Amino acid sequence: MKRTVSLVLLVAIFAVSLTACSSDAEPTPTARPAPTVRPTTIPTGGDSPILPAGAEVDRKTAMLLGIDLHRQLWATRPSSNYKFGFQWNVGELAYEKANVEVRVIKSDIDEVSWADNAVKTDGTEPDGFEVPAEPDLSDYYSIDGLFAVIQEAIESDPLRVSLGFDSVFGFPTSVVIEFAPDNGHKDISFFAAQLVPIAGPPE
Repeated sequence: MKRTVSLVLLVAIFAVSLTACSSDAEPTPTARPAPTVRPTTIPTGGDSPILPAGAEVDRKTAMLLGIDLHRQLWATRPSSNYKFGFQWNVGELAYEKANVEVRVIKSDIDEVSWADNAVKTDGTEPDGFEVPAEPDLSDYYSIDGLFAVIQEAIESDPLRVSLGFDSVFGFPTSVVIEFAPDNGHKDISFFAAQLVPIAGPPE
């Protein structure tokens, strides 16, 4: 019972923290994938409460606890072989923000390919510029990598944070993290969706 109450308290604190950090203005992606929408399932095993009674939690700590909670949900996925749609919403050129499909085998990126609806040019490219035939794998992350990117950014004192997570598998679906101009950290904004398990080597 204490575990259940603690989880409810944590989710409430996390929701309040995200609302407090967010503003109404959101960037408009070139093509936004639709995230999965289903009732949220949160693992409740164990006897120890996540937050001790009477604990005071600041906004950053609440967000990090919420991220850890979604990481635990992600750990319950049926396979480490999966693919998902992804789009960076930051970058100078259109191809850097184009939709891709990321294929992950045994938790490591195996392949990244342009999505059928990828918008790779918009007329702002310099003369003679050629879009790469395939996306650069080093520009993308597995879901575990995305969790690490989010955590590192939140620990770097961002100005604004808006986070959305898949309610079934717990992976981040919509992330906007902005920094003050004098912070030195680059803004982060992306969408991820349509994650499905795929065939691959045995776990």
